[in-house]
Amino acid sequence: MVDSGAVSPSAGDPRDALRVGNAERERVVTRLNQAFADGQLELAELEERISVAYAAKTAGELRVLTADLSTPPGSGAVEFVDRQPATPQDLRQALLDLATHKINAKVERDRERPLRRARRSEMVHRAGQRAMVATWATASVITFTIWLIIGVTSGFTSPWFLWVAGPWGAVLLMRALTGRST
Repeated sequence: MVDSGAVSPSAGDPRDALRVGNAERERVVTRLNQAFADGQLELAELEERISVAYAAKTAGELRVLTADLSTPPGSGAVEFVDRQPATPQDLRQALLDLATHKINAKVERDRERPLRRARRSEMVHRAGQRAMVATWATASVITFTIWLIIGVTSGFTSPWFLWVAGPWGAVLLMRALTGRST
């Protein structure tokens, strides 16, 4: 078990009674693993302290777990976020920031709206063109097939299917070349 005789450097700190979350627990576990890697803790001690860290509910319970460890070079001691109650000025600033963010998002959406409309219109136009070409191709294949069956059974006559496929195809081709949508 963790030495109950260890004195916390911040004994009597009012923050010790604050509840902690998973982020604080993970920071302490990371520090304990680092202390184990540095040879400050044995494996049994590490396992015991980690289980206590995950069960800890307050900052004081976590602070005791690292109080007897030296600070690793190049890093500070494990710090806990000072959770002061929000002042009315903080709340006003948060509301201002939120309102500014929402206004900026709306301005950006309004700025992009004409571009989205143009893209949507272009997609609808292309879909309409594809539908017209598919209808023309279907009608042309059907009339060609009928002409072919009649030609094989009764003898080939003039290629009358071209009167269906030709003018209609020419109109579609002109629309595609000129870019006209009507």
